[in-house]
Order: sequence, then structure tokens, then C-alpha cells
Amino acid sequence: MVHRLLYAALIEARSCERFRLLSEQLKDQELAKFYKDLMVSEANHYTLFLNFARSYGERKLVNQKWNDLLVFEAELMKDLGTKGTVHG
Repeated sequence: MVHRLLYAALIEARSCERFRLLSEQLKDQELAKFYKDLMVSEANHYTLFLNFARSYGERKLVNQKWNDLLVFEAELMKDLGTKGTVHG
């Protein structure tokens, strides 16, 4: 279950980042606010899943798994190019 919670946290964290980028680039203030609100919501989801993982597993081990997952993701991302997209 801890692994699933960490995967969910990562998905939500990346959604949060995408919504932040969208909100900062839009000239339409109403739409920018909409995406900023989504960013806040996704940030709450990401931290919720991460905290659940920490409550179900030993915190030090969960933190290490989280860091390992981030390193693994970074390695994958190196080969995907630099073109900006919403869904990766």
C-alpha cells in the first residue's frame, strides 16, 4: 500500500506543477485563477498521499522510497526531451 500511496503522491505532485505553470502563463486572469486553484488542490492531494504513506510505513524508510522514486523519475525524464506538454 505504501508504494501505491507514493505513486499517487507523485502523480498529484506533477499535476500540481503543470497547473502552476499553466496558471503563470495565461493572460486570461479568470482561467489563470482556475488553474491556480487546481494547483492548490493537487498540492493538498500530493501531501495527503505522502503523509498517508508515512503513517502506514516507517517514516525513514518511506522517505527513502520517496527519494528513490524521485531519482528514478528524473532518470526517465532525461530521455523524453524538452518540449513542454501537459501530459508528459
